[in-house]
Amino acid sequence: MRHSPDYTLSSNPLLRMVLAGLGVLAIVLFSVGMTHFLAEPAPVSTPIPDASPIPATPEPEPTITPTPAIYAPFGAQYGYGGANLIPETPVPDTPPSPVPLPTDVPAPRILKNGSQGADVMKLQEALVQLGYLSDKADGIFGDNTRDAVHFFQAVNGLAADGLAGAKTQELLYSGHALSADKAPPMDFLVLVNRQYPADKQFVPSDLVEIERVLPSDVVKVKYKGTKADRTAVEALGRMLTAAIADGISNFQISSAYRTYSQQQRLVDNSVANYRKKNPDWPRERCLSATYQTVAPAGTSEHQTGLAFDITVPGVSFTGTEQQKWLHKHCHEYGFIVRFTESKQKLTGFLAESWHFRYVGPEAAAIMAQNDWCLEEYVEKTGQ
Repeated sequence: MRHSPDYTLSSNPLLRMVLAGLGVLAIVLFSVGMTHFLAEPAPVSTPIPDASPIPATPEPEPTITPTPAIYAPFGAQYGYGGANLIPETPVPDTPPSPVPLPTDVPAPRILKNGSQGADVMKLQEALVQLGYLSDKADGIFGDNTRDAVHFFQAVNGLAADGLAGAKTQELLYSGHALSADKAPPMDFLVLVNRQYPADKQFVPSDLVEIERVLPSDVVKVKYKGTKADRTAVEALGRMLTAAIADGISNFQISSAYRTYSQQQRLVDNSVANYRKKNPDWPRERCLSATYQTVAPAGTSEHQTGLAFDITVPGVSFTGTEQQKWLHKHCHEYGFIVRFTESKQKLTGFLAESWHFRYVGPEAAAIMAQNDWCLEEYVEKTGQ
């Protein structure tokens, strides 16, 4: 039987040699590849940081060179600019110059009788708007404007002097002033005497000049500018007109409204007269004598604007036809004879036949019917 030839590695020398060569070549190629693989990589531009890096030293802040802007190159204020920078000049330590305060706004001028101009017109327009002035704004500060200012001041708690100063103008233009219709009504029964004095700052709200309301053929006013409450003045006019219709005329108003300070001046003048006539009298005795006929400041009804001293020019009033007519009829027009001889202990004042006080027709009628003075009326009616 014939067998197939056996091609094993051991039986063929040529094949063994070829395989051996290939093995050597493979070893060489493997060695070269590993050499390249294990070789250190080429250095790169970014260095590998150390495990413990040393911190970089900070660069100093640039020094600002204080040089005038007109000489310094662009950027000098930030510390750069090259060789063109002007060398640093030491600046002495001096306190900064104080910043000047804004100039104060000048106060408005005081507006009074005779003042004219745009500021007067502005004042009048505001008074018209608030109901204190019925005239048109013409830029001329006259009597009506003065009375309107006085009324405004009294209603709004200002010193009522009829002069439009800084405080009056500031409040008038503020938008917060009280209008004329907010004026508190006058208390015609207000009691003012030695026991119940009026406040030093009290000023009636609706005062008018008597001679601007009543014509001279009805009554003469001894002192120009004498004022009184408007309602009382109007009632006075009706009373004196009725007297004239009855053939009684020649009336004069010697006094009406007085301020607290005006009353104090009367007291001071009386004390001075007593001391002049009686040099050996101490002031206390002069003051005591004064208070017999002159009311201490604050205790005079004249401060209410409701009292009138009615006289006859050049004649003692007591016993005249004018005095008799008024004592008989005054209650019909809302007036009372305020100080009578029979009521001196209650009123605290000596009798004054010329002193008339407006209380309103209803109260005057009740007092006349019951022969009460004002103190009795207030006590018995609780008003």
